[in-house]
Amino acid sequence: MREAATAAREIYPAVDRVLREAGGGRMAGVRLAYEFGRRVLLVQFVRGSWLCTATVDAATGEVTDILDDGLRVPDGGTAAMDRAATAVTLPYGPVGDVRAAVDDVGVAYGATGSGVGVVRLRQGRRWVLTVEEHHVTGLGSTRQVAPVPGGVVGTTRDGRAFRLDTGGRLCWETRLPATAATVGADTRGLRVLLATTAGAMELDARDGTILGLAGGPVRAAAYLPGGDRILAGHGGDLTVLDDGGEVRWRWVQGEVPARVWAQTGRVYLAGEGGLKEIVVGEGVVARWSAPGTGGVDDAVVAAGRVLTCSGGDRMDLHDYGTGGYHGTVGAAGAGPSALTVVTADRKPWLLTGHRDGTVSARPVR
Repeated sequence: MREAATAAREIYPAVDRVLREAGGGRMAGVRLAYEFGRRVLLVQFVRGSWLCTATVDAATGEVTDILDDGLRVPDGGTAAMDRAATAVTLPYGPVGDVRAAVDDVGVAYGATGSGVGVVRLRQGRRWVLTVEEHHVTGLGSTRQVAPVPGGVVGTTRDGRAFRLDTGGRLCWETRLPATAATVGADTRGLRVLLATTAGAMELDARDGTILGLAGGPVRAAAYLPGGDRILAGHGGDLTVLDDGGEVRWRWVQGEVPARVWAQTGRVYLAGEGGLKEIVVGEGVVARWSAPGTGGVDDAVVAAGRVLTCSGGDRMDLHDYGTGGYHGTVGAAGAGPSALTVVTADRKPWLLTGHRDGTVSARPVR
């Protein structure tokens, strides 16, 4: 029984190391075995169309072998993205962030050099992206946006948070003790969580009141569906806190994070080493990475596909179920740097924010 519990604590760090060395994939199973008198973990995983098995030394954590099992498995197939994207240009410099609205299908907010832009997918003879509004806040460059019911919360490069209603009226402005790296709202839109060097800061989304500060310096933070908070530290440690500030789970994965979010019961962590899918309380079960990239800045998961954005200059397409890599996606603007998904005709569309001020849209096939 004790050995089984020890093995359980070893499994997910071993899976993470294997998928890191393999360049991506999805865990299929893990078995404890003995090889030449030593305890090893045999990690079976899918990478593209192939089933593979890796051997991990249970004592040192070293990946000693990765073998192709010679078995093909079905994957999603190579799916090219439509080249015919629709695009618009927002004024005042680069689009540093873009996020789908929570209460208006087909709408997204973009962070610009002077405020917040609003774009919408409209159907005529074909679907086209249009600029609905551009709200100049008077607060300088907007860094990040987090849509909430009835508007959007944003952060600025000089360390402020603010909220706009759907008409662009400034509802509140709050000075922060440190510049926020990421911002996200809870599922009801009542609270927002900001990752700062002073800690994870929680604000009341209705009036901007600071509700509290948790943890040490963090690079990314998000709410889980039940209201717990997940914090990603600079050294790669993940911590889940409940409403009372008690630690529910802590895991050290050792790679610098860029963004974290919850979706369909899983947590996704973008950053150094790629995009990781994580089961809270356990660890990494899948990883997506592209050749020649040092990490992932932003990503989306939709329609069985994973799209990653790296280095502010490239997008890559992957299969969700197998971790397979399907190549680079041509961008409709210069410097793709932020990704989100909106819905049009009940189908997902990828929206990309670009450093040249462009926002582009194309369907996810």
